[in-house]
Amino acid sequence: MADTGAWFALAGALGGVALTGVLGLVTAGLNHKWREQTRIETYREQQLQAIKDQRREVCHNYLIATNTYWLTVEQLYFKARHGEEFDRIEHMKAAITALQDTYAYLTISCGAEVRNLAHSYNQDLYAAHDAAEEADEEKWAELYPKTLHTRKVLRQAIRTELGIKDLYAFGRDPGGRTWDLDGTAD
Repeated sequence: MADTGAWFALAGALGGVALTGVLGLVTAGLNHKWREQTRIETYREQQLQAIKDQRREVCHNYLIATNTYWLTVEQLYFKARHGEEFDRIEHMKAAITALQDTYAYLTISCGAEVRNLAHSYNQDLYAAHDAAEEADEEKWAELYPKTLHTRKVLRQAIRTELGIKDLYAFGRDPGGRTWDLDGTAD
């Protein structure tokens, strides 16, 4: 009888060791699978963030180039109005080059709405350039607000595409509801 109890004890111990070993292997396998899934998810998130950061930089560089171009056109307008003699091509050369380079990057990095609005904005800038070069006050007065409006719409489209909320466009009323600048409440 004592021998039977010993055999049961031995079988129980060996069975416990085998069961613990199997559970350890299953746990190790699952942990490896979960770590691999986490690694893949982290990699995908990093890739998406890198793409988003790149697109944001492209848009930022484009807006800087358009601002530089606009300021250069504005200088051209004032110089032309005052009858100053200067090399107009050389005056615009760096600004137009920067604008065209950044526009090319924008067209391959952004969605259709931003591309279309950027195209419209470029057309407005070129029209303003023509008015500035001719020192045409009437045309300049007409194009000035139109160009600024197109820029505003483009900037909003860029923010929307990049998922950037305009923190200054929202507020809260005393009841705690949020509202937009146009008075729309949530």
